[in-house]
Amino acid sequence: MLLVLHPVFALTGVADAIAGPMLPSLARVFHLSDSESGVLLFSLFAGMAVGALLCRGNYARILTRGLFAMAITCATFPWVPRPLLYPFGFFLGVSIGAPMTAISLFIGRNYPARRASTLTTLNFTWSVGAMLAPLFAARILAVSSWSTVYVVLAAVSALAAITVHFTIRDTGEAPRTTAQATRFGNFRLVSLFAFFFFLEVGMESTFGAWISTYVLRTARTAVTFAAGATAIYWAGFLLSRALSPLILQRIRPGRLLRAAVITALGAATLLVVSSSLYLLAVAILLLGMALAPIFPVALAAFFDRARHSSDSRFVLAVSGFGGSVFPALVGWISSYSSSLRMGLIAGPATLLVMVAILPMLDNSKSELSSVSE
Repeated sequence: MLLVLHPVFALTGVADAIAGPMLPSLARVFHLSDSESGVLLFSLFAGMAVGALLCRGNYARILTRGLFAMAITCATFPWVPRPLLYPFGFFLGVSIGAPMTAISLFIGRNYPARRASTLTTLNFTWSVGAMLAPLFAARILAVSSWSTVYVVLAAVSALAAITVHFTIRDTGEAPRTTAQATRFGNFRLVSLFAFFFFLEVGMESTFGAWISTYVLRTARTAVTFAAGATAIYWAGFLLSRALSPLILQRIRPGRLLRAAVITALGAATLLVVSSSLYLLAVAILLLGMALAPIFPVALAAFFDRARHSSDSRFVLAVSGFGGSVFPALVGWISSYSSSLRMGLIAGPATLLVMVAILPMLDNSKSELSSVSE
């Protein structure tokens, strides 16, 4: 089943990350301002959050239905009229978020003995898809129109849905082998991790969505080059997630998490203060490398501490809303201040809050240990 889940998860990475490199083209076709582009991103990522909430029960069935829905929405996108753009973006997000979340929950339920390593490896594959998304977009934009991108995604999604239908089988909730939190403690645990993931996924989505436009304006490059520049960001993700399993053999996950968040703070700061194309490239690469291990390491920690694997759908849903709120916030600030650089200052500010939350994540582990004792 993992041989099927890896390429399917990569496909959801493409569908998630494609919004960023496609944003300049969509803004031109639909005549969107920065604030309107932010609303489109909000609709898309809010839909992904709702898709995560739908993941309860048989994850294999949800995965199949979500991929079929993604095939339909991607195939329909080129014919959507301007007045229906935002609601359609929401349903497109739902069709992406449901299968993407279902895979993570499927792993959490069916592979409890090697959950962390499996999630890390799968997120590496997701990063491959995310890195290929801007390269794929840039290649097609160079020879065809934006609509071709979504037609190809629709065809691949339909093929993936058929494959998943015949190969993936879910099981019931596996017996827990670790101490469970009390009901009240579990609520606190879910709330804490949900807020952390709200910020973290918000940062991933914000930079992934706005980097192409930011490079286009700051370095004044061609649209195809700006779309391809996002590949640097996802290349950092890919490299980091490939190295993370090796790093985790030498240091504790908590230490890696702290180092990653602090490094991301420095990289985001460099990004918003730089004007040189070379410094921008370094900052983008470093930012991708720093953000990459945060999600799988923190998610594995949550799976180990939560009462049920299905509790993670609330965490992932809230994180999806972070992915919708922050890109829209950046668009609003950019329109209000007439400067995208001002909008992206939200990145370092948010990462600073995440640094402050890290000690509380460590305390949640200590509290769970005391409950089990």
